[in-house]
Amino acid sequence: MQSSINRHGLPPDPDELIAEGEPPFADAAERTAREKADESLNALQHEVRLLNARIGVLREDAEAALKAKATSVDASAHVQLGDYPWLKLAAAIGATFIAARLVRRLPLGVLLAGFAGHIHEVRRQ
Repeated sequence: MQSSINRHGLPPDPDELIAEGEPPFADAAERTAREKADESLNALQHEVRLLNARIGVLREDAEAALKAKATSVDASAHVQLGDYPWLKLAAAIGATFIAARLVRRLPLGVLLAGFAGHIHEVRRQ
């Protein structure tokens, strides 16, 4: 710290008296470890609040995107399959299930004979 009187005999500017890193007044106390910890805790709590707000915004955006996608898929199904798309899809799935059950009951020799006849016809052409 500099002296209390400058070279011109006048009191110095208060900013000249403060060296970097020194407290502004001789009787000013350094921050305690508790004050530093409290300040750090407050900063962390502020960051957590900001992150929670960002997560909330991301959740809302994801929810809106999922709703928009579901609406789009539903509209597309209506365009492709008409008024009752889910009923038509269920009927198609049911028919496929029944056909698969019927094919499983056929003897393997009949299936192979049918495929062999089909392959023979295709090769002839």
